[in-house]
Amino acid sequence: MRITGSAISGIILLILGVLLLLANVLGIKINFFRLFPGIILLILGIVVLFGQFGGSNEVIFDRKKIDLSEPFREKNILFAEGLIDLNDLSKLEATRKIKVNVIFGSGRIILHREIPTVVHASSVFANLVLPEHAVNFIGSAEYRTGDIETNQPYLDVEANVIFGQLKVAKTSSF
Repeated sequence: MRITGSAISGIILLILGVLLLLANVLGIKINFFRLFPGIILLILGIVVLFGQFGGSNEVIFDRKKIDLSEPFREKNILFAEGLIDLNDLSKLEATRKIKVNVIFGSGRIILHREIPTVVHASSVFANLVLPEHAVNFIGSAEYRTGDIETNQPYLDVEANVIFGQLKVAKTSSF
């Protein structure tokens, strides 16, 4: 097993949860309010350690590529590192929107070369890097790629970054 940050934090949470439970069980008094934090830390430690937190549209306490099998839903990267490769999309039949939220994490979005795209990005206490613009701390920016016409379908990406980092690139090389 490769030791990663999520494995270490999972082990620490497991140990803290077990210690709180043992301290409560070995004592004479059983107090629900003392038992509850131990149980929560134990469950959170198991979830972090075995990576069962989040679904196909989100990355939590992990590092992975976000699945685009349901591409036009909200994607979340929380306390993690995630990759969204829009090259996995096929041609658009109608204008579509994808919302990406990065909170206390790091994200990368790779734009599709052939699909016209508008990226509306905002950052709060974060670093946001677009191909032709960067926003540090607080701000917003817009980036367009391809010819966007009123009758033609395009991809509308809304990206929000809070206490994290998001890089948007035209190709997979950064």
